[in-house]
Amino acid sequence: MDKSQKYIEMCEKAREIQTQWVQGKGDWFVSEDDSVRCCVSASYESAIIRKGFRITENEGVICLSKYIWLPRLEQLMDMAQKKNISHGNSVHVFYHWTKIPYDASDRFPGKIFTSVEQSWLAFVMQIKYFKKWNGKDWTTIFFT
Repeated sequence: MDKSQKYIEMCEKAREIQTQWVQGKGDWFVSEDDSVRCCVSASYESAIIRKGFRITENEGVICLSKYIWLPRLEQLMDMAQKKNISHGNSVHVFYHWTKIPYDASDRFPGKIFTSVEQSWLAFVMQIKYFKKWNGKDWTTIFFT
């Protein structure tokens, strides 16, 4: 599981992905104190996390804490699925995507992204949301 600063930043800025998160056991996230945690205890499952914020109540006061979901590889692979396309075919499309230059300097994804999770996140963002990682943020791809 990639817990690098780069992956955390990529995930945080992938707002389309963050809004999909429905927390469950085994999910990795960055908590309000910037520590990377895994959702394994009842205290995290009992809280409501919506659109990247954990909502809790303490003595009648509603508290919001910002969380960043770090999707696992199989979660990213599930996101890449398209209706009526087998899982194997999605992996095949991903493989071919890695052979296409990703940025203006003609670098391939394997030279830009340092983990499988980073590569799959970039793949999902490109095929589903038409966005590419520029090193700092996700930018919309414009077709001419």
